[in-house]
Amino acid sequence: MSKPIEFYGPSFRKAAESLMLVVLLALCSNLSFAAMEELKEPLFEEASAALRAANTANGAILAPNAYKEGAELYRRAEKTLADGGSLESIRRDLSRATKQFQKSAKSSAVADAAFGGTLQARADAANAEAATYAPDAWLAAETKFADATTSMEKGRKRSAERSGEQALELFRQAELDAIKANYLNETRALLEKADDIKAERWAPKSFADGSRLLTEAETALNKDRYDTDRPRSLAQQAKHSAKHAIYVSRMADAIDDNDTNLEDLLLAWEASIGKLAAQVDVPVHFDNGQEQAVSTIQSAVVNLQSQIALQANSISERDEQINALNGQVAQLQKNLGNKSEAAEALNQVLAQQERNRMRFATVENLFNVDQANVLRKGNTVIVRMIGLTFDSGAASLKSEHDQVLNLLNQAIAEFPGATVVIEGHTDSFGSDKTNLALSQQRAEAVEAYLVNQGLPAGRLTALGYGESQPVANNESPEGRRRNRRIDVVLYPPQ
Repeated sequence: MSKPIEFYGPSFRKAAESLMLVVLLALCSNLSFAAMEELKEPLFEEASAALRAANTANGAILAPNAYKEGAELYRRAEKTLADGGSLESIRRDLSRATKQFQKSAKSSAVADAAFGGTLQARADAANAEAATYAPDAWLAAETKFADATTSMEKGRKRSAERSGEQALELFRQAELDAIKANYLNETRALLEKADDIKAERWAPKSFADGSRLLTEAETALNKDRYDTDRPRSLAQQAKHSAKHAIYVSRMADAIDDNDTNLEDLLLAWEASIGKLAAQVDVPVHFDNGQEQAVSTIQSAVVNLQSQIALQANSISERDEQINALNGQVAQLQKNLGNKSEAAEALNQVLAQQERNRMRFATVENLFNVDQANVLRKGNTVIVRMIGLTFDSGAASLKSEHDQVLNLLNQAIAEFPGATVVIEGHTDSFGSDKTNLALSQQRAEAVEAYLVNQGLPAGRLTALGYGESQPVANNESPEGRRRNRRIDVVLYPPQ
């Protein structure tokens, strides 16, 4: 006697599920990709979640064996689904894939704690584009790191730690090689080109400068690979010197071959300077060379900068007045029954603004253009101490600073109730941590000076901002000098 079919038993459910899957797959040929994904989602949900967790834990790198096995099982389940295979087989592969991804995530957490320094070194090398600029060194580091993570995954902790330390050094070397290649190789090639056209004969100073700066850049990188600003700047200067040596050599060779002459070269240079003068609308002449023309252009630029600063301050003052008037209008609308009080309040605000404007003008007139720029943002006054510059890496005040600091003391005295914030700033050379500390020391040096002059310490606050707020470019000596500054911000009482 045949056994009755168990319509609601396990055998029926499996058969029904398989049949449903076949039907769904048959229908999928007429469905969009988005619809197929929607059908797949519930079946793959748990394995997909485990995969995301493994990716978040960086499992492909930190626990590669378990991750790889999980990925292969996951892909096999996808293929079986696409081919209309057994639902049981798909579920089995997804279950195993989930376990492998979970194992990878767990092992990754252990590896992350063990290889923290190596991971940072790897990230630094990647940021330096070591895979592009130092591919052999990068591959060697990656291979050794794979040995470390594989050993850790298999429980060989001592071997893993040893390989991890070796990988760290290899990543650091790959980073250094990449930085050198990225920053220095182009300059080195230019110097070789300059040497080929005998620049040492025709442009000995430029050629020597380029060679010296290149050596300094490489030395700086070897000394501290994390301060890339200085070596990059040195390399750029070296590159410009090398290009200049090539240019001078070609011009000298052209003169030597009678293809041009000195007068033609000077006229071409003077024409370029003349175009610049035309942009700032000043006439220039070259009776005794370029110095008078350059000085005339500089004066015009300084005058334009002053006009821009005045316009900015005027706009700030008008904005302040508009805001005050808007506030008083709103108050008048609320207090129509007491118009005289509202009008009096408005008059007081306008009177205070006028006093602040006169004080600002007084402070502005205290300094010449080489000592400080005085800026205004609403009621706030910023005294940018152009004449108070520091040597690179130094925070000590000098006797030559006394005059501008005495003027600063007078400026603060114009706002007797103001809170004073002394902001220290640096150029970009040096590490972020060093520059932050240095800027704080510079601000505190000025704070100590002002306290010594009789200002209450309670009114003063010293803050260091490091290299984070430049006012000029850091690619030129003059720009870096301007960035090594003190800004004194006055906040008058409201």
